[in-house]
Amino acid sequence: MDVLEDLAAVRTRWQEISKTGVRPVVSVGLLASYTIDPVTPYLGVALHDAGLPVSFSTAPFNQIVQQCLDDTSAMASARPDVLVVAPRFEELGAELPAAVDTAVAAARRWGSFLIVVLPAVPEERAYGHLDDGRATGTAAAAHEARESVRRLLADRPDAWVVDAEQAVRLVGTGKAHHAAMFKFAKIPYTEAVFAELAAQLAGVLRAVYGVTPRVVVVDADSLQGMKRPDEFDLRLKQIHSSGARLALRAGPEDVDALWEKLAAELPVFKCELMEAWAADCRPVAEQVAALAGEMGVPAESAVLLSVGVQLGSKPDAWPAELLRSGLLDRLPAPEAAPARAPRPASTLSLADFVAGLNVEVDLQPVTPDSAAKVVEVVSRAKDFTLGTETLDLSDQGREVLAVRVRDRFGEYGISGAVGIRRDGGKRVVDVFSLSCTVLGKGVQDVVLRQLLADPGEVVFRHRRTPHNQITAGFLTDAGVALEEIS
Repeated sequence: MDVLEDLAAVRTRWQEISKTGVRPVVSVGLLASYTIDPVTPYLGVALHDAGLPVSFSTAPFNQIVQQCLDDTSAMASARPDVLVVAPRFEELGAELPAAVDTAVAAARRWGSFLIVVLPAVPEERAYGHLDDGRATGTAAAAHEARESVRRLLADRPDAWVVDAEQAVRLVGTGKAHHAAMFKFAKIPYTEAVFAELAAQLAGVLRAVYGVTPRVVVVDADSLQGMKRPDEFDLRLKQIHSSGARLALRAGPEDVDALWEKLAAELPVFKCELMEAWAADCRPVAEQVAALAGEMGVPAESAVLLSVGVQLGSKPDAWPAELLRSGLLDRLPAPEAAPARAPRPASTLSLADFVAGLNVEVDLQPVTPDSAAKVVEVVSRAKDFTLGTETLDLSDQGREVLAVRVRDRFGEYGISGAVGIRRDGGKRVVDVFSLSCTVLGKGVQDVVLRQLLADPGEVVFRHRRTPHNQITAGFLTDAGVALEEIS
């Protein structure tokens, strides 16, 4: 089975787990500057297998600061046990430390354990091959921002970091990025990166919740014929010194003969290190569970490690497997943190944040050049819609306006649409769609003011959907006429 098939199997298994109705033990909120949903199957399965059934709440992408500042946001309402904040340097740049500081304050208010995903250093460099030598280059700016985040969280008992750079490095930069998916769905990474990132997050949460594996079941079948016994000795000592207990499993064979064979091939191997063993024809998973029970620990506290192939042909795979197993995961004793960067003199408010974006919104009639993009935006809008959108640009009875947005970070292009019908002396708005990219920037306020600027009655026709509650709340708070339809 290749890597892609392995990942597909995990996603299928998560679908099956989600249907079982297992009561979640941990709720995890996900905030990212990109679409982070692909991480949920891998993190969900890892935590489920660790005895931590999980539920997820995910906010629209690029909404980290807005969700954290607005106490009426979906994430504030969810108040997750664990808040994962995953920014990319490409979206936030120098704003990264301020965004994390805002997340720290929000996690404190909500009583959440905070995990910040340090963003990977961008592949594209502002000065090309000369970027690494410039103090103002992309690499230098990214490293400075990353370390400022690490310093900010270093002495907090209720926060931790994991590093997306590690996930990208393990997968390989050539296989880590997905340009097409980022263009169409704001998903920057491949499934392999999300799987590695999930493994890191799961490792932290296993340690935080005290379910780190503490029994290692060594696969005796994989030990035989090993080409690097010295490396096995080193790793075995590393595992044992970490506090883990050791057991051995093998296929059906005489145990005494097995010990003799292993001792002959591996002089470093000491059977006294093994507290229990199983050599029979049961499936491996059953053997591992039985050995865990014999040693008095839950099945999820035992992990199987197969070492022969890795040590024989891929020396670097063994440390990676050891790390992934979670055996070495533990929260260290508090240590003196480096000097922290000075905090802002005043707390950032949502109004201050939005005002500082310098958002510009332009409403213009749809043209032949913009028609396709407008239809696409309306069809894909999910969170901010009226729920009545069926956009037919050939309909002469409706005026359709394209919403273009820009701010100090750049151009967002056509990011929404408004459709207006005339009904006697009043105007009926039955299309009001905005893409997730521009939500939380005050765009809806600007569009609404422009719609209400013309004299005459304006009515918004709204149908509730599972996702568009924020639209109804926004219009209700604005005091406009709202026509609910079923």
